[in-house]
Amino acid sequence: MSGRVGWALVVVVCAAAPLVNRLILMVEKDVGLRLVDARGVFADVSVAALSLAVVGALLSVRRFWTRILALAVLLALVFVSFAMFEFVSLFDSLYALSHSAYLADSTFLGGSVRHLQHPVLFVLMIVLAVISAALARTPTGKRWWSALGVVFAASVLGQVVLPISQEYDEWRQRHALQANLSILRVSTASRTARTVSGDVRDVFRSNLDGDRWIDPLEGSPNVILVMIEAASGAYLPSIAAAAHVQSETTMPKLDALAKDHILFTHVVAHQRQTNRGEYAVLCGDYPKLVTDQSKMTEQVYGSARRCLPSLFKDAGYVTAYIQSAPLGFMLKDQFMRKAGFAELIGDPWFRRSYARTDWGVDDKAFFEQALPHILELHGAERPFFATLLTVGAHHPYTFPESFTPEGVDGREARAFAWADEAVNEFLGQLKHEGVLGDTVVIVTSDESAGTKQGSNPSERLLSQSWSFALVMLPEPQPKRVDALYGHVDLALSLADLLGMEARAKGFLGRSMFRRYDAPRRLFGGNTYARTVIMWEPTGGAVYCDEAFHACTRAVSKGPFGAVTDTETPSARTRMLVEEVARLTRSGRPDLTGSPRMALLSEERVRVPAEDGKKLILGGQYLRVPAGTVVRVDFDLEVLGDPTATVDLHQDVFMDGHIVFERKGIRLDGGDRWRLSYSFGAPAASDHLVVQLYARTIAGQATELRFHEASLSMTREPVESKEPTVIRDDIERL
Repeated sequence: MSGRVGWALVVVVCAAAPLVNRLILMVEKDVGLRLVDARGVFADVSVAALSLAVVGALLSVRRFWTRILALAVLLALVFVSFAMFEFVSLFDSLYALSHSAYLADSTFLGGSVRHLQHPVLFVLMIVLAVISAALARTPTGKRWWSALGVVFAASVLGQVVLPISQEYDEWRQRHALQANLSILRVSTASRTARTVSGDVRDVFRSNLDGDRWIDPLEGSPNVILVMIEAASGAYLPSIAAAAHVQSETTMPKLDALAKDHILFTHVVAHQRQTNRGEYAVLCGDYPKLVTDQSKMTEQVYGSARRCLPSLFKDAGYVTAYIQSAPLGFMLKDQFMRKAGFAELIGDPWFRRSYARTDWGVDDKAFFEQALPHILELHGAERPFFATLLTVGAHHPYTFPESFTPEGVDGREARAFAWADEAVNEFLGQLKHEGVLGDTVVIVTSDESAGTKQGSNPSERLLSQSWSFALVMLPEPQPKRVDALYGHVDLALSLADLLGMEARAKGFLGRSMFRRYDAPRRLFGGNTYARTVIMWEPTGGAVYCDEAFHACTRAVSKGPFGAVTDTETPSARTRMLVEEVARLTRSGRPDLTGSPRMALLSEERVRVPAEDGKKLILGGQYLRVPAGTVVRVDFDLEVLGDPTATVDLHQDVFMDGHIVFERKGIRLDGGDRWRLSYSFGAPAASDHLVVQLYARTIAGQATELRFHEASLSMTREPVESKEPTVIRDDIERL
């Protein structure tokens, strides 16, 4: 009897994991039922039937290890289904499996993943999966298996009969696993390059041929660049109204402030994810438009592109980068230094907060604590360039729970309302302290979360590339610019505004402070939706899947306005989008043949006991070619109080799977740990992550001094990825 009950629970888990999550999505997003939703149900049923068949085959062997494998299949189905739910809830698109490597990073895990919207249901499904795997016995009758085959065949037939519709979101019509199986590498056919080469050259060049509508500023004014995490142009009510779009998320105070300054209403955010968006803003270059190792990562171990902070540094400016998130995530501690920032401030620097997650402090606490440092920079003799990045509007949204502004519902909307108040107060304080009299302030975003209120998927997709730029000059000049620009233009524009255009060689785009005779094409990507987008001079946009199997032209009222129609673009247009996407991928492919890459830029790192388990380094997401040996070397010591004790945990993941791990390493003040090891990569990997965590378990704080923290890759025959420990010893005081 228990065997039958267990098998019934297996059926429940396999069916409920995808279908219940789909039902909840339909209810919470309040979408009306359409025929395409039947296709989505068929997709879920086919995945459930396949999972059930695999579990049944494993359980029929009746061995302990096959039962463990069956449990692993059930748990994987549950995890994938809930991951799909969370991702669709936030981004209205199915996730790419390449993003699963972020699950190995403690900052990402603590900042976003553990904040599930339906934790009770998730735990219930996990418990049912464990119980069912422990008790179940596979049915022996052929009739049952025949019925399962019929169900699977019917679900596949249903998907064939009901084709994919471009008018509705992909998640309503497919399962995430199916979507990922269809993603292929970008084609690099030479015929593409020959056919569209002239248009491509215009994309990757600097253009200062327009007429200035503002003279270069005299002297050397300070520059403050503020990036509000994921803010969209649609969140400013006046911009949304002019574009005839609606957004439940609003930033009215920033919008009111913009009336007295220069506001660029239509700015393309070229990619999702902060490291891709920040790269475009700071370096005047397109990020990779398809899902791949980011250029920010490649800058760390390759020859660095000259970025905006370096331009200011060479002009005699003091440069500072300030964010509330850990700098060790995504190699920002090294990229920002290499980009030209002399001073870096991250998570440990911010001691006070109204609310806090593993991503960092809330936006109001961030600006309040950053303000004294900005005033200190302003009081110095040399001009300064400071970049500030908020994190409060990142999922799970950081703000005090007591903050409940009237008429604002939902965590995302409340987070942006909190950010709106915070940045408005910060700018008000800068004015009160006299900073704005000799300072240029630019407020924009790193990426765009878009709107949830679009009438169709095309409109919502385009909104996820919609940013803005508010420019405050020492002598305020109210002006509204509706022409389309991109984040790629910001570096060149700032150089042009400050009369440094001669120093800006290498920056792409146009100056936002000049008038041009004709509009031009701009490009973007959406790594979450696995889509590449081209905005046309005529005002519409063309978007293609990353494999360039299907492209659609959205006919709209403006670059981000309401989409009135869709049509199929010409073959030449598709080829142009494909070739531009291919060229943005150019760069150093991997680390082989390169000098050793430092894993950490800071020689000393303080670990307060109150911080708990602290990420020291991680989030590199390196590409490793097949047939590569990776070597990692650590040499660190604990400084200070000999009674202080730190617990260390070091591990390596490739494509989300652990390759090497050392945990429970306890060092007292004065102790020194040397660790060196190597491992092979028989197959190629797109996501190599090396992590080190520290936790002070005795004393108020410990300080780690790094003599070495490095990684290297060499090409040589590899048969196994089993690690080889070269050195692992502790020198006690």
